[in-house]
Amino acid sequence: MNKTAAELLELYYHDVRSHLLETAAAFDRIERAGEGAPPDPRLAKLRLIAGIACDAQPERARRLLEALSDE
Repeated sequence: MNKTAAELLELYYHDVRSHLLETAAAFDRIERAGEGAPPDPRLAKLRLIAGIACDAQPERARRLLEALSDE
């Protein structure tokens, strides 16, 4: 039986929240350590896929994998 959106949110909320906090902290550490360094295309790629993960468009997982597949 399929779960409702509310049931799925209840199931995943704490894990997603934790992963987002960890991701934000990693961006902060990378950016602080890289002040004055030349831009790194990997950081740009991470920003791109973070945006995909948070947009309201369908098939985020597929689009994220496609964005990563050109590496």
